[in-house]
Amino acid sequence: MARQTKQQDIAKRYALAFFDLAKEQNCLDSVSSDFQKLSLVLSESGDFQKFIRNTTLHRADQMKVLTVLGKRAEFNVLTQKFLGILAMKRRLGILQKIISVVHDEISHHKGEVTAGVTAAYALEPAQMAGIAAALGKVCGMTVKIKLKQDASIVGGLVIKIGSRLIDSSIKGKLERLHRVLKNSST
Repeated sequence: MARQTKQQDIAKRYALAFFDLAKEQNCLDSVSSDFQKLSLVLSESGDFQKFIRNTTLHRADQMKVLTVLGKRAEFNVLTQKFLGILAMKRRLGILQKIISVVHDEISHHKGEVTAGVTAAYALEPAQMAGIAAALGKVCGMTVKIKLKQDASIVGGLVIKIGSRLIDSSIKGKLERLHRVLKNSST
């Protein structure tokens, strides 16, 4: 657990430094696009995940591969250099965490926030737009919805924005009712 927290702290430091530099160089949109591509590669390619976590490879070799990847993907020069630094500092293992923090910072800078919405079934685009609009009024920002399906919540929604959690699921209501009944019988 302590190691996980330390990795998160390190990832946040790297991400914030990179975000500040990208903002200073006025290339946030380009960097955001680069990181979306990287995130997609990380989620879809087991080989790439193995590559970035392989500590037996020479740092210079990892850097060369990332340079080729960056040029082929037409990444911003700043992104290419950043990936090289991560390779040289042996920080590629926390790349996904860094990407997540940078995305959050860019969104916050643009006045956007991402809400994780869990529903028991797929939602229609109009329903998602309605949820985003309602949440936008509450938090005063543009809200993007990241939908997750989980049939175990039975019905309703579980919404997570930052550290706030709104559980209006049937499962959550039943669990709360169960706790109340259990505590009242003692």
